[in-house]
Amino acid sequence: MENVVTTATAIEAREVPFSEIATAMVDVCPRAGAMRALVATVVAVGPPDRLDLATDTLQILGDAGTVRSIVISEGDEAAPSARVAGNTVALKGLKPQYVNNAVAALRLSSLPTLVWWRGGRPETLDELADLADRIVLDEDEPETSWRRAVKLFEATAFSDLRWARLTQWRALMAHFFDIPEVRSAATQFSRLRIRGGDHVSAELFAAWLTSSISFGAGFHVEIERGDEGAPIQSIHLLDQDQELMLRTGAGRTCIETAVSVRGHRSVSRIVALADRTPVDALTEELMIRARDLAFERTIQALVAD
Repeated sequence: MENVVTTATAIEAREVPFSEIATAMVDVCPRAGAMRALVATVVAVGPPDRLDLATDTLQILGDAGTVRSIVISEGDEAAPSARVAGNTVALKGLKPQYVNNAVAALRLSSLPTLVWWRGGRPETLDELADLADRIVLDEDEPETSWRRAVKLFEATAFSDLRWARLTQWRALMAHFFDIPEVRSAATQFSRLRIRGGDHVSAELFAAWLTSSISFGAGFHVEIERGDEGAPIQSIHLLDQDQELMLRTGAGRTCIETAVSVRGHRSVSRIVALADRTPVDALTEELMIRARDLAFERTIQALVAD
């Protein structure tokens, strides 16, 4: 949380009481058009040890003049002082039961509000759903939040940062089914094998595929542990003699795709692997206004008892 103060910026950070935040932001952002240029409020919420990345990311967006950034770490303070730097506000150690009040007071009510949820008291997620236009989940172990989100889908739109990072992989797999012979073979595939360094991302992809495409009797899912630095390394959808394949190439800068199904010639191609930083992922989420029904369907499949 300290890097909201120490990060090099043309605007000097200051510590102010909560009641003076609005005035402080006007003082450090005196340009007449600054507020009109903003497109949303982005709020990062979580425990202190999960907010360094969020602070860096939101300060980049805030310094670019596109969003009002609010970073809130949970603690035991009822009225902590705020650190203000340009369009970024940081509240350190706020009692969880007051998080929704802080967001309500600091967001720009005339613009959309996106909450970047990095963990915390589960009840806080319920309260934020009434204030946010979109909640982007982002936890190491997300199952509890996923279960809670399913009950809140009618209150606000939900997504997940892992889901956003899987966009290219999902799109490439979906493109296979533009081929008539692949669509005809859909009910014949019997195995899905995924290798990668993030088991949760692999589970998300598998649940998306099984809940989005009719595969007849279904197929067996195998998830293999891969390199830590690559959430997904390879995906194989296959039966005894047919296969759809996606895998990262050398240097992890590209994805190789290959299709081999009966009645269609075997073909492969190479596409660049998109570099999806947190800034990229959040920027994309800010452009989405509607509920993501594919994500909702995927999470419901994952948490179904």
